[in-house]
Amino acid sequence: MNGEPFIHLGGSSNHRSSPDVVELFEHVAVVAPGSYGLLHVIDDEEPEHENEVRVLRLVRGRVTQHTEALLSPYIPTVEDPFTG
Repeated sequence: MNGEPFIHLGGSSNHRSSPDVVELFEHVAVVAPGSYGLLHVIDDEEPEHENEVRVLRLVRGRVTQHTEALLSPYIPTVEDPFTG
């Protein structure tokens, strides 16, 4: 930080919500292209990635998506399967 502006986000929602934090992250890439950071997202409503932890990487004005191999598959790596 050292006197420089920064954005720190944290939270947990069990449904997609507004404002969309991914859109905010992409907006930061556009308005502050020197920014960098990582955003971890778990979205069980995203058909092809419902059991993955996704990492959005912001570097040099670009946001790219990756699978977080250390936390995926989310079930059973992070949580146990639902057995109810």
